[in-house]
Amino acid sequence: MPRPAFRPAPGQVPAPPAEPHLPGARPRRSEPVLQEPHSRIRADQRFARPAIFPGRGSAAVLSAGTDVRGSGAGEPGGMDLRTTVEAMFAPARHPGLVGVELELIPVTDTPLPRPVDPAWLAAGFDAGFVKAAVPSFEPGGQLELSPPPRPTVEDLVADVAVLLRRAAAIAAARGVRLEAVGVNPYHSCADVPLHLPTQRYLAMQRAFDEVGPAGRRMMHLTASLQIAVDLLPGRAGREQWLVASLAGPPLAAAFANSALAAGRPAGISGARTRIWQNADLRRTGYDGRHLDLTDPVGAYAAFAAAAPRLPIREAERPAYHLSTLFPPVRPRGGYLEVRYLDAQPPWRIPEAVGVVTALLCDDRARHDALDLLLPRAQDQHCAWTEAATGYSPEAEALLAIAHAARPAARAARPAVAAALASGGVA
Repeated sequence: MPRPAFRPAPGQVPAPPAEPHLPGARPRRSEPVLQEPHSRIRADQRFARPAIFPGRGSAAVLSAGTDVRGSGAGEPGGMDLRTTVEAMFAPARHPGLVGVELELIPVTDTPLPRPVDPAWLAAGFDAGFVKAAVPSFEPGGQLELSPPPRPTVEDLVADVAVLLRRAAAIAAARGVRLEAVGVNPYHSCADVPLHLPTQRYLAMQRAFDEVGPAGRRMMHLTASLQIAVDLLPGRAGREQWLVASLAGPPLAAAFANSALAAGRPAGISGARTRIWQNADLRRTGYDGRHLDLTDPVGAYAAFAAAAPRLPIREAERPAYHLSTLFPPVRPRGGYLEVRYLDAQPPWRIPEAVGVVTALLCDDRARHDALDLLLPRAQDQHCAWTEAATGYSPEAEALLAIAHAARPAARAARPAVAAALASGGVA
């Protein structure tokens, strides 16, 4: 019987004992694979994008996973960059959902792990898994799972726990294990090819290569836990954007999970954060250049205008160009996409999702977080440099604020009636 495909990478802190049926508990060797949820999965796919479509039987079609779907679809003719950015900061029509995208690094379950061709893993996907997880692949073959958003953190992490167990079982049946870490702990870019040599990824890789090797490492070797939270109208939405962005360094440090790289210690626990710092800052904003305390839309539009467009025809469209920018937090039209967390082991996902949701959706938590974080708002380069080492002077206090908020499982649907009369982030 194959062993569970999730396991801590060498050097990763092992999980604490977990109750057998709690969301995030590690699958045990004798634990049966749970079936994907049925009634609890809603049809709402706002935070997800279809990327692998079931064919006949269990066949699947491979597709890319980096924000390609809809990046220009339906864009009104003549819409300029500023107008498109304004649309990205528009609030949710019916706020109250939270979602995740989970990236995992597939390697062979052998004493000397080897990279895995995405087609080999995808051949094991059944139609039920494809429907529930909406799996896709990143350029280096990282598996991404995009379940539908849910109204509470509790429901979401329960769905995630089921999907991760199912993904682990599928992988194990094909001699593969899924590493839940921020950086591939075994391989370098020389070992991991560009598995999806699309026009988009080839152009993106060339653009990053002009700056240095970090962009290629990001594309081929890194994995994240991305959390999506509905954007509230008016002042609450502006607060959400600032808290989500300024909380990046403390939370990246608190959840740092990339201490190994290319088969040896990276020397820091946040190697993935350091890779993003060293990639093209014109696209990543890991120095805070896209932030402004009073004009978030204007600052983001200026950030987007200053970033060079990829030399492909699609990049002429403002919405597509925006999809080639990867700041720590990205406005997505109705919700915020928090991108800075390393991929997390299953047992720690509930805490990460709960912390982010509480900070963004609880009024008191947002205000307390701003009081803590605003003094360093103009010092984001230093804050991210510290975070890559696994340290942030604000981390402990920020986690305390989140944990003191009302239960995160209920914080995903805040009271927003009074705010609905006002507009989006301005």
